[in-house]
Amino acid sequence: MKSIFWRVIGVVVTILIGIGINYLALPAGNVRSPGMWLFWLVIFFIGLIIQLIIDFINDKGYICSIVSAALCGAMLVVLIVGGLTSSYLFNATAYQNLVTMEEGNFEKDINPIQNIKNISIVDMETATRVGDRTVGSIKNASWYEVDGEYNLIEYQGEQYRLSPLNYGGYFKFTKAKYSGIPGYVLVNTSTQEAQFVELEQKIRYSPSAFWSFDLGRHLRGQYPSYIFGTPFFEIDEEGNPYYITAVKSPTIGLFGGKKENSFIITNAATGESKEYLTEELPEWVDHAYDLEYLMQVAKYNLTYVHGFWNALFSKTDVLKTTYSYRSPRNTGTGEPAFAGYNTVLTANGDIVFYTGLTPASNSESNVGFILANPRTGTITRYTCSGAEEKSAQDSAESLVQDLKYEATFPTVLNVDGKETYFMLLKDKAGLVQRYALCNVENYTKVVQADTIEEVLRLYRQKLGNGSGTAVDDDNLQKAEGIIQNLYQAQLDGCTYYYFTIEGSTNLYMSSIKNSNKQVMLEKGTKVYIEYVKTAEEGVFEVYKIQF
Repeated sequence: MKSIFWRVIGVVVTILIGIGINYLALPAGNVRSPGMWLFWLVIFFIGLIIQLIIDFINDKGYICSIVSAALCGAMLVVLIVGGLTSSYLFNATAYQNLVTMEEGNFEKDINPIQNIKNISIVDMETATRVGDRTVGSIKNASWYEVDGEYNLIEYQGEQYRLSPLNYGGYFKFTKAKYSGIPGYVLVNTSTQEAQFVELEQKIRYSPSAFWSFDLGRHLRGQYPSYIFGTPFFEIDEEGNPYYITAVKSPTIGLFGGKKENSFIITNAATGESKEYLTEELPEWVDHAYDLEYLMQVAKYNLTYVHGFWNALFSKTDVLKTTYSYRSPRNTGTGEPAFAGYNTVLTANGDIVFYTGLTPASNSESNVGFILANPRTGTITRYTCSGAEEKSAQDSAESLVQDLKYEATFPTVLNVDGKETYFMLLKDKAGLVQRYALCNVENYTKVVQADTIEEVLRLYRQKLGNGSGTAVDDDNLQKAEGIIQNLYQAQLDGCTYYYFTIEGSTNLYMSSIKNSNKQVMLEKGTKVYIEYVKTAEEGVFEVYKIQF
């Protein structure tokens, strides 16, 4: 009887320990989740230790210990077999086919840049600097800290970098859990204006919270068998806060090839959750697919193009992404820092992640790049031979080497149909001082300037695109009149004609590239012009001229 009593106690203790581990580790109740099998392996191992102690004390038969050991062995076998059946060695082709990269048309897929509103000039580092300062004025600011994610979103027709607040640790959480997290930070990517948005209904469920308010624990209670991805913080068009969490489904072997096919959108204030398929996602969602997942499946597609052994040894036709998502700031390899992911706006208005592609055996040149859409999960490949990002950064920095400005990791823009690297040039304090554009195909075609308007103009001149001005119908203005004053000057190796017309104080500048007949211009000539405003007050750049 004494032996039975202690065995019951042992079982109860094991169950209690299991409940505690389950509450803390939150394994998915899913046979295709390695976490579930690992959980039971730990439980049976603890039970084995307890049973061995009881058997030793009571000097009884070791049947219970043998059963516990057998269960441990069974769990271990499942983990080993599951790992092998899910491995790259036996499933390289399946991993390579997890995603199909479509070949894109860059000129059609990415809208050409017209003005500063089309360009995101705030990178993650800058957003962190200006955004974090907005939190200091809120009540009990020391209880919270800015997450630092600063995802790029489109909100009410403009681009912003968005980051939620987190609790500053367990003890801060105990003070703030009933009041909740007061809001989030928005940074306008065009104006660099940062604001803290205070919510009427506070955020209660967050990855930084504890106990029942922890987002992961809350989701596990709602969906016990789901395997979750990384949650992303987003807001709808009314500014209401949500977390979007991908649901992962293994497709290769027992554990491998996890695909993201559906998503849980959780109201961060109320905790209410709803599952959506990709095609059912609300229009305001910009980030659903985990970017680490997108980069991982892209890596599989690029690496296992000819199977496992080719990827391991000869690397024929194997490509790699130039920089991994969230790579360390100081890699120790001499490569430039990559502070956060860079994004591009598509013709459809979707925000997509950009990274270049280089041959596995050569990191000096790009053979193209990919754009991964975190809303739809599609990955589009673009073929474009040229310099890789490090060469573009070096080329831009060479223009300001006396000032020792550092170029940020570039993103790619469509400038008049040309793939173009865009970079910020920062001083040692991390402040943006200049902007740079570099042609992808020929990194010697690089320019820098104090303003976006000026760097676009200089770049277009570098490419030989007339006056360097590209406009849309909304910006184009027309005028006609008699030339009153006429001047000629050289600017960056190009001849410009400056003139005023009767009845106007505007100064117009027209490149010789607009028309060679301009050498015949003189006072009294009647001209018909189409022009746009420049960054300099009172000066207008002529786009077309007839006389």
